Amino acid sequence: MRKITAAVGTTTIAVFASTLIAAPAAQAADVNLQSRTSTEVKDGRIHAVYESYDDVRPEDVSIRVRQKGSDQVLATVRLAGTDQCAPESDCWDMTFLSEPVTLPTMGVYTMDVVVREGQSGELVDRDNGELNYALDPHLTVTSDRQWISYDNFRINASGTLVAEDPQTHEVKPFAGAGLYYRSRATHSEGWLRTNGKGSFTKPLTFSEYSTDTQVEFMFDAESETLTLPFRRQELKLKVDTPRSTVNAPYGSDVPVKGKLTRIADDGTEKPMPGYGIEIGSQKTVPTRDDGTFSDRFTVKQGGTVKIAPSGSGWFNTPPTHSFAVATPVKTSTFSSLKASVDKYRKVTFTGKLDVTAGSYPAGTTAAITIEHSTDGRTWSNAGTFTAQYGATFTQSPAKKGSTSSYWRLRHTNAGLSSTAFKLGRKSTQLYNDDVTPEGVRKGTLITAKGGLMQQSGTSWKVFPGQTVRIYFKASTSGATWKQLGTATTRTDGTFSKKFTAQQDGTWQMRYIDTPSTHYADYGREDFVDVR
Repeated sequence: MRKITAAVGTTTIAVFASTLIAAPAAQAADVNLQSRTSTEVKDGRIHAVYESYDDVRPEDVSIRVRQKGSDQVLATVRLAGTDQCAPESDCWDMTFLSEPVTLPTMGVYTMDVVVREGQSGELVDRDNGELNYALDPHLTVTSDRQWISYDNFRINASGTLVAEDPQTHEVKPFAGAGLYYRSRATHSEGWLRTNGKGSFTKPLTFSEYSTDTQVEFMFDAESETLTLPFRRQELKLKVDTPRSTVNAPYGSDVPVKGKLTRIADDGTEKPMPGYGIEIGSQKTVPTRDDGTFSDRFTVKQGGTVKIAPSGSGWFNTPPTHSFAVATPVKTSTFSSLKASVDKYRKVTFTGKLDVTAGSYPAGTTAAITIEHSTDGRTWSNAGTFTAQYGATFTQSPAKKGSTSSYWRLRHTNAGLSSTAFKLGRKSTQLYNDDVTPEGVRKGTLITAKGGLMQQSGTSWKVFPGQTVRIYFKASTSGATWKQLGTATTRTDGTFSKKFTAQQDGTWQMRYIDTPSTHYADYGREDFVDVR
């Protein structure tokens, strides 16, 4: 005798004797019973199995078989062997077989448990279990991949379930059957349904941590295990620099670059993008789309530096590359260093990063910080740049110059600071700048006027004898600023210039012809409507 367990269970709620209240015969009461139904094959016939867990007499129980999703009853069977339940017993935990079930076609059906059918107090528990109407099911499982690897980590497991028809004894696809699957590697399990052809498909995704690539599929006593080998690929590491013993100043950054490839499943060598390359114990950098990588190793002490791909379960033990670093000395220095600030407050450093003795590999660099201070004692970061040893650099920070402040460069990794430069110019300011009148007719004279001051200590003074440029931008699409004339500031710092109004537009006074001791200044933008 072989028992076919129900493929998908129906959750039930306990029903105690006190809840089994009689209902009029004309309308049955729907309930949820604890008792369970399933399928069993005995002597070549299909039977429903009833496991009793309610205060219900088995002789009062009948089982209706329906097509899934339909109310049409295809068969009703009674329980056999109910006389084994003594009259004084509640029959708890006893199992009964039904009469043989005969249905027109093979498949999976739903079963209702009916108590006191057609009598007063009839109870019905719909969809209590499933009836697998078939004999000798046979399960086969295959995969669209023959192994698991970096190139093949997603698979489609598929299979078919066939069984002998109880009526014709032909072997046919078993449609609508519920199969249970379990994959420890992907931490997944659940139920599958066969389609009308008895087939099923389950996509599975494996990871580099998959050590068990077995997937089990089960139906009744039938069980098939799909086992796929886990193939690790070879990585190939090519490091261009450095190749031998490195002699470099303390705190300098030595270039490290190379390429990582892998041997794919088809035997070809392919770039390995987005893979971590460990550079000593300092950092891990990702490879680019073409498998190349480049970065810097900061020289702080002598010894051996290992370059290697990060470990991964997809690949065999990764290859490594090593180079030696000689004990570094603090020989870094700034040479030919100059600093200046222009009239637009832009600070600029020029010079070289060099060494006082020894040598360095080609392409050796260092991170340089531009620092700013208002008192020459407390410094703040105003920007950073990368300087190459032996090459001239020109760098400007985003921070603008002030009336008077200090600037320097610092090679932080080497603890090296440059000479401090005190940079500053006097501030200037255009004031009361205006073009009048602002609503005029074409051909009318208008006056651009204002004043110019210079800062002297904490106060402001007039700035005579200076040239102020006067600009105009027409109110037309694509128009640009054009200089229309100049004016010279008088002894009281004021200036004025007359123009003939030609068209609508915006005016602006600019003081940009400054001596080397002063900053430039722009006046406000003033719109004039010309009618």
